[in-house]
Amino acid sequence: MNRKQRRAAAKQMKKDGTEEVAEKVALFGKLEDECLICAKPFDKKDKEMVMSWSVVVREQEEKVNLYCPECWNGALEMLQQAKEEILGYGAEE
Repeated sequence: MNRKQRRAAAKQMKKDGTEEVAEKVALFGKLEDECLICAKPFDKKDKEMVMSWSVVVREQEEKVNLYCPECWNGALEMLQQAKEEILGYGAEE
């Protein structure tokens, strides 16, 4: 690969990355103002809330789901219990 080809490839990679960031920003605009489960209000300007709440992005569906810490932890616990029941372990521990 010569210098011209490397520069063209680098330029294309940069362009592709910019488009990807633009898509992510557009999806962020679809972020709701409340928890999907309990409807607890979410303040996008509150740094503590932004850092503690969970966001699930479904790119193919172009859907952004927002979960408060309590609902997210409850969902994780439920998944862990289901996993233990399916695989048949964890209850004996």
